[in-house]
Amino acid sequence: NFVAIDGADNMSTASGIQKTTPSQEAVQEFRVINSDYSTEFGRAVGGIVNIVTKSGTNNYHGSLYEYFRNDKMDAKNLLAAAGGFNKLRQNQFGATLGGPIQKDKTFFFGNYEGQRHSESPYYNSTVLQNINAINAVKVNVFGLAPENLFVNRTINYDNGILKLDHNFSPTESMFVRYFINDQRSTNLSPLNDGFDLPSGFKNNFFRDQSLVGSLTSVFSSSLVNNFRLQYAHRFFDFP
Repeated sequence: NFVAIDGADNMSTASGIQKTTPSQEAVQEFRVINSDYSTEFGRAVGGIVNIVTKSGTNNYHGSLYEYFRNDKMDAKNLLAAAGGFNKLRQNQFGATLGGPIQKDKTFFFGNYEGQRHSESPYYNSTVLQNINAINAVKVNVFGLAPENLFVNRTINYDNGILKLDHNFSPTESMFVRYFINDQRSTNLSPLNDGFDLPSGFKNNFFRDQSLVGSLTSVFSSSLVNNFRLQYAHRFFDFP
């Protein structure tokens, strides 16, 4: 599959999967293509998704939002493992603001979103039923520290987008858009099947940044040119 933001590539060349995307509050529309691709989409053999971000208008518009979850306010999960491994704390919050810089000419739009998420890891019944035996072997045979199952898994991020649009004339317009996502995750399970223990958990820190510029020129009713340029950078750290 191929995912683009404002027509610019949003795929990781290392893994072939999509990179992080803007908040839903920053999205104006999206388009999904699964057949009859045009020549501009020559790389994909699966589905193609193009996400179009919002732009400012002649009126000021903004929003504030918060998504909140807490296990204290949830019904008890009958499938949750015994022993209190059901912690969940999530706050997803943000704000948007867009409007004119020069009426009918230049506009801006910005969005910030953050998440603070903490939860209990998932362990299957085999691990829970044999944790005492596992710790006994680790401590008495190998001289290692015992496993502490009561660790918290966190997935926190901050991302932001700033977009500037300018109309040179009724037939020529441009935009510049900057996006950044900074994510910090701790105690992630490599196997993600409940069999691995906290000593095998990994941290994952990464930052996505992209700067996109686009110039659209209408020469006639049958001839339109779009020039698009992007610089993108991804930073990984897996301590």
